[in-house]
Amino acid sequence: MRFPDGLIICNLCCDSGVITEARAEALLLEMRQALKQIGLNLANASTPIHLAGRDELHKFSRHKHHEEHPLLGLARWQVARASGRVVDRSFQDIIIQQNLPEFHFRTVAIHELCHAWFFYNQYEGLPLEVEEGMCVLMEYLWLRHQKTREAAYFIQQIVQSPDPVYGDGFRQARQALKRLPMKVLLQYLKEKRRFPGAIAAFFYH
Repeated sequence: MRFPDGLIICNLCCDSGVITEARAEALLLEMRQALKQIGLNLANASTPIHLAGRDELHKFSRHKHHEEHPLLGLARWQVARASGRVVDRSFQDIIIQQNLPEFHFRTVAIHELCHAWFFYNQYEGLPLEVEEGMCVLMEYLWLRHQKTREAAYFIQQIVQSPDPVYGDGFRQARQALKRLPMKVLLQYLKEKRRFPGAIAAFFYH
């Protein structure tokens, strides 16, 4: 089925499409818990959810790479500065493509929740491939526990992605997680704003 905004979903998957914000909120809550189990706890941080069409998503995109990469979700926030200093920070919402099948919606949700976690924990100045790589890593870690053919397909897409930001970023993030435990890796990224090499990881323990 082709939707008015250009999204194409197979007829079988349409039966599980997320079309109400009440359902989106329930799934987002589920994925907040999944992210917590991985090691990124949003606690009481607010993450409002909003469903949108493709045009609206691209309107709010923060970087040009989304012009080439399919945009299915994004996290929005505002940072106010005065005299070069941050005077106010506020998280707005998470926007996800409407009509996505529930399983796909979950992968997008955990990705965007990871962006929200980075914002709330004040990870400033992360390179695009580092932040996006870590967000894709969260998808991958969740998918590995699903043990379904659908999960296996999504894992294959992640692992084989040729994209220099999402694909290469993910592979660097996965390698970094082999070198450092999640908690230590997150601290390293906050301090260094880059993935650790083998030698750097050895001395950071």
